[in-house]
Amino acid sequence: MNLISNYFRSVKLASNKTLLLVLLLPLLYSSCKEGLISKNFDEGYIEYSIVYDDSILAPKFNPSMRPDKMVIKFKNNNTINKIEGLSGAFSFAFIQNKEDQNSYLLMKLLNKKLYYKEPLLPNTYPFVYREMPAISITKTNKTEKVLGYQCKVAVATFADTLHKPFNVYYTNEINIANPNANTPFEEIDGVMIKFTSIMFGHKMIIQANSIRKSKVSNEEFQIPTEYEQIDMDVVKDVIELLK
Repeated sequence: MNLISNYFRSVKLASNKTLLLVLLLPLLYSSCKEGLISKNFDEGYIEYSIVYDDSILAPKFNPSMRPDKMVIKFKNNNTINKIEGLSGAFSFAFIQNKEDQNSYLLMKLLNKKLYYKEPLLPNTYPFVYREMPAISITKTNKTEKVLGYQCKVAVATFADTLHKPFNVYYTNEINIANPNANTPFEEIDGVMIKFTSIMFGHKMIIQANSIRKSKVSNEEFQIPTEYEQIDMDVVKDVIELLK
């Protein structure tokens, strides 16, 4: 009888240990994942998801053409933001090249490849931001972890009063100097991880879902030779064609 009793006690003990291990596995995985996050680096990329809020602004483009992802690559404080639609049939890229102090808007529409060049000047916004309503920023003492990065929280309000205030989550654990210079978010002194933007008549909630330290080619911030330079009138015509 004691032998049987001891057997069941050992089985119960083993079962409890197995259950404890199963409960701890997610925590162990989370800790390991946290340890793999790169911080304080100045070269890599951030991939964001885009969700559209059409509750106030009606879509200006065909909703089926709207991209749902944005990728930002950065190196030496230069950045390129790129979005694509229709499986790459069209794409927009916005380059801020701090070395030559210019910004570039690249547009690919099927077999047409075009770019528009502007100087990066203090207190001015490139074309892609000019239709966005002015934004007021109120910083708070709140912090929150997003994707393992310690983020500060600010409250942003569009000046047109049509839109509710929204939170901006930003981090100083990625090393890009003045990452929001020459944008309506220039008061945010960190890399934005989650925020809201209005561009070309679309209200977009933009949130990072992947951040990676990675080698980035210098060619990412240069204009490919096959792209043709255009003026502002042509840029506006292209935008109208997509509406």
